[in-house]
Amino acid sequence: MVPQRSSNYKVMRWLALLFGMLSGTIIFFNYFLPSPTLDGIAQPILQWVVLLTGASLLFAAIHLLMQHARRLMQNPASGLLVLGFAVTFVAGLLAEGFSNGLGLWIYRWTIAPGMAALFALLPIFLAYALYRRLHVRDVGMFLFAATLLIVLIGQTPALVERFPVLAALRHNVLIGPAAVAFRGVLIGLALGIVLSVLARLHR
Repeated sequence: MVPQRSSNYKVMRWLALLFGMLSGTIIFFNYFLPSPTLDGIAQPILQWVVLLTGASLLFAAIHLLMQHARRLMQNPASGLLVLGFAVTFVAGLLAEGFSNGLGLWIYRWTIAPGMAALFALLPIFLAYALYRRLHVRDVGMFLFAATLLIVLIGQTPALVERFPVLAALRHNVLIGPAAVAFRGVLIGLALGIVLSVLARLHR
């Protein structure tokens, strides 16, 4: 009985890998070589990916709620998380969503301030990381520090208003080397996934 279950598992695993490779190849070629035929195949695949991703997030949220619901007696913070999730979820299901009413109030007075606080702390963490990095005396350290300072200063409205050249420098950094590096990372990640899948199929 056990070998049969193991054989079925291997077959399903191979089918999943082949389907994933085929879907990824179609979407990849449709991105670089768009055509009506490929687009007609790629769009349903992308729709299914969106649906599966949404279902996975929903199941993950349900699992998180179940885990915290069991800890309500031991940890009151779990109750706050469950309550906050329930209120936000209901507000998102309302007809007005987060554009008006309860959803807008939640976004304006809880989500937006929380995101602003996180982004306000980001320069502090970056400054600390920069301080730690300055202990390494090399060209890479200098380029990293200069680029980071240009981008951070270029995001300050008061300084940009007085010195418009900072906005231009920030724009050139983000559109030029930063965008190229980001694309390189994405291409490397995609190639790494493809090679890892091929290596697993070879086994």
